[in-house]
Amino acid sequence: MAVKPLYLNFFEFLGQTGKEDPWLAYQRLYIQPHLNFFEAYWKTFNHFDSPQIAARVRKIKEEDYGQLRSLVQSQDPAVLAEAALNRCRGTLPLNPEPLVYLFVGFFSADGTTLEVEGWPSIALGLERFKDFKDLPLLVSHEYCHCAQRSLLRNFFPPQERPLLFFIVAEGLSVLFSEVVYPEIPLHRHLFLTPERLQWCQENQEVLLELAGADLASEKLVPIFFGPGDANAGLPPRTGYFVARQMLGHCLTHHGAEDFGREFPGFEELFRKIIQESKIDEIVRSRHSRAGGNPE
Repeated sequence: MAVKPLYLNFFEFLGQTGKEDPWLAYQRLYIQPHLNFFEAYWKTFNHFDSPQIAARVRKIKEEDYGQLRSLVQSQDPAVLAEAALNRCRGTLPLNPEPLVYLFVGFFSADGTTLEVEGWPSIALGLERFKDFKDLPLLVSHEYCHCAQRSLLRNFFPPQERPLLFFIVAEGLSVLFSEVVYPEIPLHRHLFLTPERLQWCQENQEVLLELAGADLASEKLVPIFFGPGDANAGLPPRTGYFVARQMLGHCLTHHGAEDFGREFPGFEELFRKIIQESKIDEIVRSRHSRAGGNPE
């Protein structure tokens, strides 16, 4: 099964609260059955050590997760994730195909990728979800990141993550999710509110100029893909918009065949992006603001 519903074991653990030492129950019912995943996740995201996790587990109250339990009972996230995988397969089949782990942690990323025993995997932390409307979108976004792990492995040195890396990686994942879910509004693909998207569109040229001047450096990465810079008037998470616009413009200008030579294995996806996404609007948007004609 491609989707791993680890949250079921978490709820089993919750049912034991007050009956035995919470940390022992947590390990026995939740960690040990999925040890390979948790070891890989903690190695990748080393936020807490074992004593810190144990201390947090011992403070868990079953009622704290009542909303999540109700949400899971009303709309099975495993079914949503499997449906999203099916749509992703139709756009870009992968071998090996990513596994999707649905788990409950502490301050987990809503969606991320990692390797579990060498297998490309998607991890979705459910503890902060208020609804699951964007869960399929997150699966598609991270699915493309899994593809990039294998197909772009040699494009950037392992320890180098300049802004250009994030422009390529996030821009491609946004454009991919647009092809998989064309019915979803653009602001959701970009993880922005409609108002923030409008701000980005109004300030597009400034954002692109700022990013284009510093692609080889890492210093703008936390600004564009993190909290922004209030002193400079840059709101959080504008990088997804910048990445989509920059990569989309380059793809339209150079074409799928030329881009496919730079990114082996992606040529067919590039063709689908050009044909099926709203990538043409990127070019029209840039030139209408610049007062020029499309190239």
